[in-house]
Amino acid sequence: MSTEKRHLRMVLSDEPPSGTVFGMRNTKFDGLRPGPTLIERAYEAILQAIRDGRLEPGVRLNQDELAARLQISRQPVGQALTILKSQGFVRDNGRRGLIVAPLEKDFLRSIYQLREALDALAARLAAERCSPSDAIEGKRLIEEGRKAEAAGIVEALIDADMALHMWIYTVAGNPLLVQTMKLYWNHLRRAMGEVLRDRSGRSTVWDEHENIVAAIIDHDAEFAATRSAAHARGASERIAGPPTLAGGLAARRPRARKSVA
Repeated sequence: MSTEKRHLRMVLSDEPPSGTVFGMRNTKFDGLRPGPTLIERAYEAILQAIRDGRLEPGVRLNQDELAARLQISRQPVGQALTILKSQGFVRDNGRRGLIVAPLEKDFLRSIYQLREALDALAARLAAERCSPSDAIEGKRLIEEGRKAEAAGIVEALIDADMALHMWIYTVAGNPLLVQTMKLYWNHLRRAMGEVLRDRSGRSTVWDEHENIVAAIIDHDAEFAATRSAAHARGASERIAGPPTLAGGLAARRPRARKSVA
């Protein structure tokens, strides 16, 4: 038998190779426990600090200092920062090194343009697929949002807002919607805090949410899509300011819709 064939037989065989005491079958391994890696934990910690404003826009990010605060080595921090840079949360700033990316209105408008298209698609798909159990969850999320509105806690309002939209993306049944929009929502929530500190618009936001959920539950795909697109446009104007429109044409207001029963 040739050397190559003998080697292939040894690789494929369950029997230990000649001259060895144990094969793979008899070799013991310690079981790996599932859980986030140091890189993932560093990424989440830094992202959360950027997202909630503890690391403000323009702040210089010192890798050694971050590693010391997180009580880990520099390597996972460096890799986490590389990921955050690729996602637009961190950027190079010449000799200053890496800084927290500033909040730029043009970038936020670009995200809302994407949201207007994808939210309409998600709402349409969700209305076509919404099950009785989905409907129960949607109504619960509206109740949670109203409680957050009454309490007036900005962070709770942002969490409730994001949870509701993630419910729509999930019910839509397209995993790419969830993956794509989760990233961009982390950008948006950096700016949402300032807007939600103004109490006057909070009720309007949750009235719009309630109408969208009602349309999804009633399987009214056309209205759900139209209302979701209008909701995204309104959010864009509140957060990034009104866009420059050719000819000064105003968007049509969608028809009114009943609330969730």
